[in-house]
Amino acid sequence: MEAAINYKLYDDKSNLKNEGEARATLDEHYLTLTAMFGESMLFAYTDITGISDYDYKVDLFLTSKEKLNLWGFGYQYEDFLFQLYKLRNELMLKYLLIDESLLKGGFEAQYKQLDSNGQTNQTGNCEVRVYDTAIVILPQKSEPIRLPYCYITNVNKQDYTLKITNEFLEKIEFTQLGQNFDPLSKALSDAFNKMILRTQENIKELIPEATPLVINKIASSMKDGRAAKRKEIEQLSPDFWRRLEKKIDEAGITKEYEFLNSLAARNQVCVGIKRGLMGDLTGTYIWMMFPLLNSGTNRLSNTIAIEAFNTQKKTGEDKKQQMSLENTASEIEEEPSQNPNEEQKPATTGATYFFRTMGRKEYTQTKDEDLTIEIENFTKNMNRAMIDVNFRREPIFLSEEQLDSTKYVQYRFAIAKIPSLRMLRSQFIGRVIHSSPEQWKSNVASLLAFNTKSLDDTEKWKKGDA
Repeated sequence: MEAAINYKLYDDKSNLKNEGEARATLDEHYLTLTAMFGESMLFAYTDITGISDYDYKVDLFLTSKEKLNLWGFGYQYEDFLFQLYKLRNELMLKYLLIDESLLKGGFEAQYKQLDSNGQTNQTGNCEVRVYDTAIVILPQKSEPIRLPYCYITNVNKQDYTLKITNEFLEKIEFTQLGQNFDPLSKALSDAFNKMILRTQENIKELIPEATPLVINKIASSMKDGRAAKRKEIEQLSPDFWRRLEKKIDEAGITKEYEFLNSLAARNQVCVGIKRGLMGDLTGTYIWMMFPLLNSGTNRLSNTIAIEAFNTQKKTGEDKKQQMSLENTASEIEEEPSQNPNEEQKPATTGATYFFRTMGRKEYTQTKDEDLTIEIENFTKNMNRAMIDVNFRREPIFLSEEQLDSTKYVQYRFAIAKIPSLRMLRSQFIGRVIHSSPEQWKSNVASLLAFNTKSLDDTEKWKKGDA
């Protein structure tokens, strides 16, 4: 789309840098201003952090802290604005880590988003899409909204209004669906039920002897990758953890698991099971959270370890395909074994990840009895954050220097736009690559010692720190 416009470009201190007349062009990735008697300018949609429209004008806020003001569209104003949002939102679907299977789309509607207090956050026209793990709203004049099925607690159909409520008491209401009301309701119901059955299948594969009632109860607390506490699962199925430990052994990380388990607060350990985003190719993904105790005491430490592995046995070609599809090549680093005589099992995970539960200085001032509450809150936030990023780990551990590479422009945008991803990065301590069990254990000890000594929340562990 093209439109003749006027523009002003302001620097990060609101000083006018440039102005004039131009032809604005929108394509899949860029807004281009072809100036009259001036230099043309190219703006990637990923460089736009916010859009504001008022009085037939459009302000674009840029990653450089500059502001681009556009006006003089004439009758093309609304068409240009809607097209800008549409093209940018299509790109954002990928850059916000929503890149997954689309089941149904094209449902035009009016939407209203309400917060937990019942206050309207935003409203307007939108397109509704039903994806494999979430319903996504593409507003006509705002950014995409993703609502994972695993958090949906109620869907109400009444008077041609579709109301969706999640467990955080946030709501989305859809009206003016017309003939799309029943098709959207059915597509959402089918996708939600598919998610429930997929979770039950994952549990059934792990404990085949369990009754349907037990499977259903466990699956209700582990929807689509959500992690549940060990003590709660064992109350429903004493066999679950035994079967899980067998899978851990098959993955080749028994020694690492036993070491983390020996340091952890047993009742606070959590586990989640999720089908990979690439279906049969990526198999089933199991992840665990280990809230660790301080050595020699029962005081909860300021550290949670996250271990994850894939239950699918892969050929060399399968691994190459998975690395290409999930972009996790940097997670599969290897270090030489320190014991050449040791029998090596090929670990199907790349690394163990470690996070702080709170600020380091704050931890030293927190009473023992309050730490359990902090751990509870952190594991809930970690659960939601991992679902928000679709369990992708690479954008969590990449350094600021690595993110400067054009290879990771997608992650830079995601970090700017996803609060839970920023939380994960800020709380991230470091990761320990799975090489030999001895080398891994030595590096874990180094990381834990580092986290105990450091009082700077911005410091990250690197191999060799202590």
